[in-house]
Parts: sequence; structure tokens; C-alpha cells
Amino acid sequence: MVVVLITLSFISGFLMKMTDLMVEHELRANRILSILSGIAYGLSLAFLLRTTCEVLPTYVAILVAVLICGKVDCYEHGLATGIITLNLLLHGITISRKELFLILMFAIAGIIDEIGNDLVDRGVIKGAVAKVFLYRLVLEVTVLLYSIVAHDYVQWVFLASLDGGYVCCSWVMHHVYVRRQSYH
Repeated sequence: MVVVLITLSFISGFLMKMTDLMVEHELRANRILSILSGIAYGLSLAFLLRTTCEVLPTYVAILVAVLICGKVDCYEHGLATGIITLNLLLHGITISRKELFLILMFAIAGIIDEIGNDLVDRGVIKGAVAKVFLYRLVLEVTVLLYSIVAHDYVQWVFLASLDGGYVCCSWVMHHVYVRRQSYH
């Protein structure tokens, strides 16, 4: 079951980035497909939050960071965020002090990543530091360090899987789209 959930996390990241690309770079041939992609990653993350409570601090922190940084900037991401939030509200969540601390710590790391990524997009940050923000490694390293200190790798494995799907989609879509465009 754990392998299935980790795979679902990867698929969620892939769908999240696919939604980004379809909306932001107009790779969408069909608006319905981008909406379905947003709904699919919202449902998959909502399911993960309900079935794998260990990932709650990481995924809630990501949700907080993107909301604070204004990254829910289209209908598709709004649908996904709404599905996740509604799931949390309807099914209730209990957050311990430890989980609240982790949510705050991970949200701060996520916010730093989002701000840094925006600065890279504007050309303010370049070079090796740009790669840190391009791949949003501040949150990844923060969760990894927590996992090492706490001897609890569940948070990091699921985050690495989510991010792996996100990066994989970027790579696949770039190569497929660029290759397809070069034939025209």
C-alpha cells in the first residue's frame, strides 16, 4: 500500500506541473483537460491527506505557502486547492503541537522557495543559487533535515515523490513540446 501511495504522490506532482504548463504556457489544446488535471491532482492530494496522516505537515505547509505567495492564480489551481481544503474541513483534522510546529517550519521554507523562484523568473537571482530556487530545494532540504534528525523519513519520501513528479513533468513536457514544435 505504501508504494501505491508514494506513486500517487508522484502522479499528483506530475498533474500539478501539467496543470501549470497547460495554463501558464498555453500548452492546453482544451480547457477541459486543464480543469480535469486540476481536479485530479486536488483529489489525489486530498486522498493522500486522508489516508497518510504522516504527510499532513508537509502538504498543508505547501498549501499555506502557495496561498500566502499568491500561487493559486487560475481557476484550475483554485479547484485543486478548494478540493484539498474542503476535504480537510469536512473530514476534520487534529493537529498536535509538533505538527503545528512542522507546518510553520515547512511553510516558511516553502514561502522562501516561492519568493526565490519568483526572483529567478525575473532574472534577479542567477547561477547556482537560481537552481536552488528553480527546483524549490529549500523545502526539500528542510524536510530532509527534519527527517534525519527525527529518524522519520515518511515526510521526505512523500515530498521527494511529489517533487519528482513535478520535475519529471517539466522534463517530459519540455522535450515533447519542443520536439513537436521543431517539426512545424
